Amino acid sequence: MNNTLVTVEFGATPAEGRPVFRELAPAEHGLLQEHILRLSPESRLMRFGCPTSDYMLDRYCANQNQPTPVMCGVFIDGTLRGVIELRFGGNLPENSAEIGISVEDAWRSRGFGAKLMALAFEIAKERGLTLLEMNFVPHNGPVRRLARRFGGVLSNQMGLVRARFTLAADAASPIDAPVAA
Repeated sequence: MNNTLVTVEFGATPAEGRPVFRELAPAEHGLLQEHILRLSPESRLMRFGCPTSDYMLDRYCANQNQPTPVMCGVFIDGTLRGVIELRFGGNLPENSAEIGISVEDAWRSRGFGAKLMALAFEIAKERGLTLLEMNFVPHNGPVRRLARRFGGVLSNQMGLVRARFTLAADAASPIDAPVAA
């Protein structure tokens, strides 16, 4: 299993600085909580599928007694503005992970979610994962579009939508595929 960190830079947006997309080192995982606390209440609901208290966020971000997640983020002027997580364990099959993604409100509609998904898929393949799952609330249109764009098979699961992605080691990333509405 390859555990090297991945860094990718995309084109600059002059007024906002250069977005840098990269994997977070485990020592940087504390940045996740700062990012989540900057999300609006609606964005937190979209990310977690239910209202979240600060206590719940503390426990989630501490990741106690859980396998260490893989996190990739987009940094603008050194601040984490979007993150995608690959979380392991629980009821997931071997060689699989659950995806969680969030982008701060002011940084949406710039393609950051798609680039984070592409980076997460690349890392998942490098680490030998064969299945990714993502759960989201039915009215989360941006995540639904991402799931479709990346070839997810969608199903309804007790009030949530589950997207399942089967990874083939030799498949190209769908980052350049058109976004379906």
